[in-house]
Amino acid sequence: MAQAMEHREDIDYMSETAAAAMQGPPTYSHALLWAVVAFIVAFVVWAAYANIGETTVGDGKVIPSSQVQVIQNLEGGIVSEIRVRIGDVVKKNQILMLIDDTRYTSSFRENKAKNDALGAKIARLTAEASGKPIDMPANVRRDNPDLAERELTQYRSHQAEYNANVAAINQQIDQRTQELKEKRSRLVQINASIELLDRELAMSRPLVKQGAMSEVELLRLERQAVELKGELDSTKISIPRLESAVSEARQRLEGYIAKFRNDAQGELNQVRAEQEGVAATSVALKDRVERAVVRSPVTGTIKSVKVTTIGGVVQPGSELLDIVPLEDNLLVEARIKPRDIAFIRPGQEALVKITAYDFSIYGGFPAKVENISADSITDEKKGDSYYLVQVRTTSNVPARSDKPVAIIPGMTSTVHIQTGEKTFLHYLLKPIIKTKEMAFRER
Repeated sequence: MAQAMEHREDIDYMSETAAAAMQGPPTYSHALLWAVVAFIVAFVVWAAYANIGETTVGDGKVIPSSQVQVIQNLEGGIVSEIRVRIGDVVKKNQILMLIDDTRYTSSFRENKAKNDALGAKIARLTAEASGKPIDMPANVRRDNPDLAERELTQYRSHQAEYNANVAAINQQIDQRTQELKEKRSRLVQINASIELLDRELAMSRPLVKQGAMSEVELLRLERQAVELKGELDSTKISIPRLESAVSEARQRLEGYIAKFRNDAQGELNQVRAEQEGVAATSVALKDRVERAVVRSPVTGTIKSVKVTTIGGVVQPGSELLDIVPLEDNLLVEARIKPRDIAFIRPGQEALVKITAYDFSIYGGFPAKVENISADSITDEKKGDSYYLVQVRTTSNVPARSDKPVAIIPGMTSTVHIQTGEKTFLHYLLKPIIKTKEMAFRER
């Protein structure tokens, strides 16, 4: 403590320069110096590892991603209604124009009725050929219940006739089978009776010789034996005849069933072949009726309307409208300078900024490089060379909006294509490296 006080007193008697040299720098200056050094080191480390996207910028414009759609009508006819005007934005399958379809509708309905009739007939014949219950098509029951009922009535009539014939033949089989059973039973009975009668005759003959039995009684027994043997022979002959009758009746039953099924199947094949032709015609007529309603094949903007008069006649195959497609994604064609083209590849990420929509409000449209022109193109007016690069957006909804915006071909834009990444330090050192490479080379 005494030395410190003595040191301060010495400083008080020294000059300012000597006193400053003796005291040295203040403590806070050391801390500030180390803080600056630490900041510089941290900045250099960050700059060495922090990656910054490298982009190539080009001016572009929105182009149609598909050709202008020319709407035509194959059959032509009389225009009954026009529902769009030039400049209207239409959706896919939206009705654009109606053409009078009276003649096609009449033919289509007539053909459909014929097709329904054949369908109902096929259902009946299928049931008759297979022996299964009839399954009438739902569309016939719904659209033409009278037709369905007529076929059902005919089916019931045929089934009643079929069942009656089958029952009659089965009854004949049962009768012949019963007769056969009775004959076989009678045959057994006759054989037993003959056996007993033969024994009775054998016992009666000695008695007649002895006079113990009348000869008339013996004759009666012999006559009875003859009658039984005759009946035996008759029964033996009738059994094969009855067996043949039963077999014939069964064959007749099988033949009737087979003929009924085969006739139904043959008619079914003919009706099916006829229906195929009717169905093909029905498809063609249906297409004609549907084509009378002219619909948009794409979402787009009406570019031109060639027919503007209600009641005007449209020739077959004539053009009705032109539509510029508006799709869910945009195709943008950008001009890129030749010095930057070497770093651009298909599939690279890009950002499209439509100049009509403020980027700070709507944001841009994420996109990808889709195509690069094979050679450079020279602008005859300006004399500048450039490559055409096509980028396609992933959607038509900008990054800062939740709804799609109206974009039509021809709108200008700025396209930023991400060609790679470099560290921040590389950007800082790039001018120095470039200057070093160019230094001491001038003549």
